[in-house]
Amino acid sequence: MADGGEAPREIRFDTLDDMTREMTCHCGAVLSGADTESLVEPALAHFEKAHAELGLSRVSVRNYLEAEDRTTGDLDRRDEVGEIEIVPLTPDRADEAIRFFDLDAFPDNPAWGSCYCMFYFLGGNENPEWGHLPWREIKDAQHARIEAGATTGALAHVDGRVAGWCNASARSSFPTHATGDDEGVRSVVCFVIAPPYRRHRLATKLLEAVIEDSPSSGYTTLEAYPRRDARSAASAYVGALEMYARAGFVITSDDPLVVRLDLSRIRHPV
Repeated sequence: MADGGEAPREIRFDTLDDMTREMTCHCGAVLSGADTESLVEPALAHFEKAHAELGLSRVSVRNYLEAEDRTTGDLDRRDEVGEIEIVPLTPDRADEAIRFFDLDAFPDNPAWGSCYCMFYFLGGNENPEWGHLPWREIKDAQHARIEAGATTGALAHVDGRVAGWCNASARSSFPTHATGDDEGVRSVVCFVIAPPYRRHRLATKLLEAVIEDSPSSGYTTLEAYPRRDARSAASAYVGALEMYARAGFVITSDDPLVVRLDLSRIRHPV
């Protein structure tokens, strides 16, 4: 869900037994230690020597390892899922939203396990500190934003558990998207679906809920930033262009690609 995570995502970590943990880098180098803590320094030394171009720091290496440790979500995609319930992301749902990122959001992609959907709020790749901030600080910042009503959007529940997330917040909240003329504009910047629930139209249902909710929240326009050249499903976390087109969004900019929906055209029940 955050840019700049492609190479670290290829690293694999395996727990061999209670006393040994092995790390196999994408280049084939193997490191081992007694536990996560003992792997931080050798892993950092390896990346500084063999992959200096990645610019990984002690914090980013530790973030990756600890994300792998705490993630317990299932990886197997389900052929069928239970009833899907879409609810607004409200302050009282901060704990369950954060728990989703702690445990279920990225069991297949620990490189993004430290993002907590704060990437765009913190300036994205234009922020030189991004990728080097301790994950607990990022987590706490997002929890505080949700509790304050500053991060909004929708959650998908399946079988009483959060299975998907959509961040749709005021465009003025995002330094890389804000223009100074942001009144009434809400930006859809991220979808996260837990692996078992992918390909069950959760993202579409989340977007539909955001469209329905936006006028009553004071918005007149929805804006989103899909990619034409998404290299993988993960890099399409901003939402597929086709999904936005089906919902009535129109392209207003080609470089960068921006789509918009005039909410005055949407009829809502009184």
